[in-house]
Amino acid sequence: MTPDPKKPHDPCRLAKFVALHAATGIVAGWVCLLILLWLDIGGLGSLIERAERSEMATVLLAIGFGTSFGFVGIAWGVLAVLPHEKD
Repeated sequence: MTPDPKKPHDPCRLAKFVALHAATGIVAGWVCLLILLWLDIGGLGSLIERAERSEMATVLLAIGFGTSFGFVGIAWGVLAVLPHEKD
């Protein structure tokens, strides 16, 4: 693949790509966490509600879900732009 001389080179292209896909993954993780807490799947919502420091538990879960899903979002984006092999 040769670079297009009419299109200027963007040195921040990779950073923008990673940030966009990470942000998408983080939001998806937070939505999944919200669904888990709101629907009380596995009793997680009621467990956190009864906890003495429920805010801390919620923040820790949000960090964990955001980090995990953020990396999944980046991986999804990278795999989506890889060339497909034809058998």
